[in-house]
Amino acid sequence: MKRLIIHRKKKFASALMPYWIVIGTDKKTFMEKYNLAGDLCEASFGQPISRISLEILKKYHSIKNGDCVQIELNDDINSAFAITFDGNLSNEIILNNGVETDGVTVFNYYLTTKGGFLKMSYPWFIE
Repeated sequence: MKRLIIHRKKKFASALMPYWIVIGTDKKTFMEKYNLAGDLCEASFGQPISRISLEILKKYHSIKNGDCVQIELNDDINSAFAITFDGNLSNEIILNNGVETDGVTVFNYYLTTKGGFLKMSYPWFIE
């Protein structure tokens, strides 16, 4: 059994926008399945043009600005990444160096926001 703990740092950029944590598929397969070219969506007059449906995102765990989520994972899940409402993708984290606690391998990651103001904001995992 695995446990993924994600702490989202408080940032002004995208403060009101939840992110979704995608598990159960790797980033490349997810991008191919939903026809996502590149990590960031297109913009028009500085506003992002959404490229993914909210119905798809509802399958995953959301995390709000400044929150922490714990996700219980099966042993066969080896990666995770985050996505915004508009379809901006984070880097992919590989779950291979966790800490064993009472039979559960625990992985701790911090999620921040890059960009903002003059640049499109997007999620980014840091260790």
